Amino acid sequence: MSIDHPGRPFRYGIRFKIAVSIGVIMVALMAVDILWNLSLQNAQAENEAREKAEVLAAEMRAAWDFVDMNQDVINRAEDGTFRTKHLVCVVAAKSISMLFTTETDYSIRFTNDTPRQAANAPDAFEQEALAAFNADPDRKAFWRVVDAGDGTRVFRYTEPLYVTESCLECHGDPVGELDQYGYPKEGMQVSQVGGAMSITEPMGIYAAGIQDSMMQQAIMVLFMMVAAFIGLYFVTSRLVLQPIDELRGAAGAVGKGDFNYTLTVPDPGERPRDELAELTGEFDRMARDLEALYADLEGQVRSKTDDLMVLNDMLNYQKRELKVALDRLGDEVAYKNEFFAIVSHELRTPLTSILAYARILNADNSLAPKTREAVGEIESNATLLLNMVNNILVISKHAAKKDELLTEPVDFVDLAQFVRKALAPIAEGKDVRLTCTVAPNVPLSMADWEKLRRILENLVNNAIKYTHRGGFVRLTIGFEDGKADSRRESEKADTNAPDGEDAAAGWIVMRVADDGMGIAPEELDQIFELYKQAGQSANRRYRGTGLGLAVVRDLTELHGGTVTVESRVKEGSSFTVRIPYVPVIEEEDEEA
Repeated sequence: MSIDHPGRPFRYGIRFKIAVSIGVIMVALMAVDILWNLSLQNAQAENEAREKAEVLAAEMRAAWDFVDMNQDVINRAEDGTFRTKHLVCVVAAKSISMLFTTETDYSIRFTNDTPRQAANAPDAFEQEALAAFNADPDRKAFWRVVDAGDGTRVFRYTEPLYVTESCLECHGDPVGELDQYGYPKEGMQVSQVGGAMSITEPMGIYAAGIQDSMMQQAIMVLFMMVAAFIGLYFVTSRLVLQPIDELRGAAGAVGKGDFNYTLTVPDPGERPRDELAELTGEFDRMARDLEALYADLEGQVRSKTDDLMVLNDMLNYQKRELKVALDRLGDEVAYKNEFFAIVSHELRTPLTSILAYARILNADNSLAPKTREAVGEIESNATLLLNMVNNILVISKHAAKKDELLTEPVDFVDLAQFVRKALAPIAEGKDVRLTCTVAPNVPLSMADWEKLRRILENLVNNAIKYTHRGGFVRLTIGFEDGKADSRRESEKADTNAPDGEDAAAGWIVMRVADDGMGIAPEELDQIFELYKQAGQSANRRYRGTGLGLAVVRDLTELHGGTVTVESRVKEGSSFTVRIPYVPVIEEEDEEA
């Protein structure tokens, strides 16, 4: 049924789906069965028609042979002289066939390729049969069901007629000679296919029988379908839909919180009769578990609510404690940064004095070689210590976000010479060749001279530190036009660049290269981080705090530039700093 309950709208329920599915399957099976039986019955009808045609052909051949064997008796007078009576085998066979076909719907004809009468000329089917017999002398018959041309179907059957000795009198050699009946001879030979006997049978009687059989079968299958539908409806309603309706009613009641539902539940000690009974038992157990859960749900909610309140109070307390700790940590960080800044600033004064006196002593030519060596060592170590103090001061300002650019016209020739002069003692102490080259086209540019000095000193100091004795460190400063390939680099410039420098007219390129130990590929991404140092190991072969390259990165980005590195282990490194070129304002140039 497609309507489950009165008053409810039509829906495609299980009954409807099962009925449609079974109906489609049975209709398909019935169609296959009908087509199969139709094919079998057509084949059987063709076989029966062929058997009848073979019997007719055998009877006609017997009459033909009888007349042929008695030619001398039929065509001789009482005195023994030959006198034809025009009763030959072919005339007898045609006469018998004419008498037979006048009373029936059958047709029997005798034909050949060269008929003596136009009425005996072969039609299309007979020509095809004669061609088949001539191609295959051993072929006994040729048949097929064809369309008669008036909407009916007929069975066509053809057998070959072979030339015998008696046929040569009228159809043998010589060709063209007139026989006793006045027809020219065809020059046939014994055993040659001389013609064919063609039989046509109507297939109407068979078609009527097939139609009646198909109608009877269709009525029987339809009756079986109706019986199957009725049986399936009652079986489905009783064994499937009734338990499902009970489950649906029980599920609706449970959904509303009513556990007093009616459900046929199998005995837990017995094995369920089928899957639906097992499902019913599982549903009932689930419903009872839900009933027990609902009964205690309010208590559980109250307990969980109390637990959540306790957790919330603990969270608020921890939040307050965390805020106090963060405030204390902020104060300590601020104090630490201020302490570092004060200590670094206070250390710079005595270190500057030490460097000044060391350089004065080093300029005295009267010093003994050992004394001069000691003074050089003092100057080198003081320079290293001053660089370290300056780095700590820069990092402290950067952490406190107090960095700012103090721009002024910068002459990069003077800047390079200052850096070379400041770090020359360290390079000489390690026997490292330090060279500085500034391209002639490098213009004056507005920048922070002190911060650029810090950048170059850190890069050159690092290069000297990681270069073996006898190596070299090369500082080169050049200029790249912003309209050339450097335009792609300007698109990648840091967004911290000052206003108006996003599309720089050019770039000041400062490159520090060495042939030292190089940097491993896995360390390239970390060397610009605080307290990270290439080649770190337990023996601390290379001294340092890991602040130098972090300072280089911060001060370069403060200028709106970029810093990159290329390195190969045991071949050396090359650090490249690019900062945007800022033309010097004419007024400031004049004041300078």
